[in-house]
Amino acid sequence: MGAMRVTTQLLMDRSLRNINSQLSQILKMQEQLATGLRVNRPADDPIDARRAVNIRSLIQKNEQYLANISIVASPVEETNTSIESVLGYFNRAWELTIQGANGTNSQTQLDNIALEINQILEGIFNTVNHETNGRYIFGGTRTSTPPYEATRDANGEITAVAFVGNTEAVRVAVSDVLDLQYNETGPTVFSENQDIFQTLIDVRDNLRAGDQTALQSLRLPEMETVQEQLVSSLARMGSIQNRLERSADEFEDFNLQLQTQLSNTIDADFAEVVMQLNAHSNAYRAALYAASQAIQPSLMDFVE
Repeated sequence: MGAMRVTTQLLMDRSLRNINSQLSQILKMQEQLATGLRVNRPADDPIDARRAVNIRSLIQKNEQYLANISIVASPVEETNTSIESVLGYFNRAWELTIQGANGTNSQTQLDNIALEINQILEGIFNTVNHETNGRYIFGGTRTSTPPYEATRDANGEITAVAFVGNTEAVRVAVSDVLDLQYNETGPTVFSENQDIFQTLIDVRDNLRAGDQTALQSLRLPEMETVQEQLVSSLARMGSIQNRLERSADEFEDFNLQLQTQLSNTIDADFAEVVMQLNAHSNAYRAALYAASQAIQPSLMDFVE
């Protein structure tokens, strides 16, 4: 095997390659120190770069679910508060009905009780038409107009209440496998088994008529049914709130774990990077020195 002929050009080419190689490593280490990342582009580590893309995709998906939960948290809370308000009104009406049905009141007292019942009816009517952020919460998917309309007599008192919304469910995606219904429609809450409005209208009218028998035998059992409806709706809304809170906590925990995985995958180890930077800097200086020694001017360089 013949010996390779070493020329000045060969020495220069190899010296430049060594210098450029060390300079490239120095620049790479400096970039890692500047960005804090070991993988700044797919070419740095194709496998970990792909893994990082997958982790970021999962984080973004979880963040979208968190955003969905945050968006519906307000209407869920508003719905819960409204039902609690109606229940508070209604419990007062129940107390007044029991008082009016005990047979010891004069007609004037019954009329006064009827007047308060009428005010409670008006308060509940306003509450069921509650609007939050431009949306009516008890009208199903018909959210731009009030879900209930009242018919009034010549004195302006409510004689009937009609539901004019719809009973469609409003849902939100809270995981890959679950779309959660987060609304309560008016009929489910206020008239599923007993109409709260008609009950209160009848109570008011029975009081004014002095019909205590109807109050005892009809209205009080009806009011018990109405209360059960309201309590059941509150329980459903409470379970929805709990589910949303648990889901939000889970996604936040998942994202913390994913952020840790992402950091372990692509973050730079600063101590190691500094050590490698120093090593490549020393090698770079050594390559410069070696090149200066290897490529010395010869006598032929001065021959014209």
